[in-house]
Amino acid sequence: MNETEQLNELDKIGVRFDQFIIAVNGALIAYSMKQIEDEILTVSQIPLGMAIIFWGLSFYYGINSIRRLITTRIIGVLKERNEIKLNPEFFQMARDKFNEVGSLANKNNKRMYNYLYAGGISFIIWQIIEMSILTF
Repeated sequence: MNETEQLNELDKIGVRFDQFIIAVNGALIAYSMKQIEDEILTVSQIPLGMAIIFWGLSFYYGINSIRRLITTRIIGVLKERNEIKLNPEFFQMARDKFNEVGSLANKNNKRMYNYLYAGGISFIIWQIIEMSILTF
């Protein structure tokens, strides 16, 4: 297996992991909604609402990240074509676009994880508030 094939395989694993995180976000939103489906909304549920919003944003940025990664793959394939390689102007333009889209994908990926963590923290805060209300 050459270096390019190894990089492609690692990239596929990364995308699969991102897809898993996106699925986890969806499951967390569904679980949270199930927790309060028969309850009247109260002020104590604000952290849960925030968690759902954060997980929704994480879902959104995860999808955007994968879309951008697919775009970088397409641009990468186009960059390898002989017509592009022979024209330095087009090659530079393809390289710049590749770097720009890759950077956006990386930013979206970081946002996906940040919002996932923020949602988890908000969910834990909600659980603590609910337990303290039931206890006192």
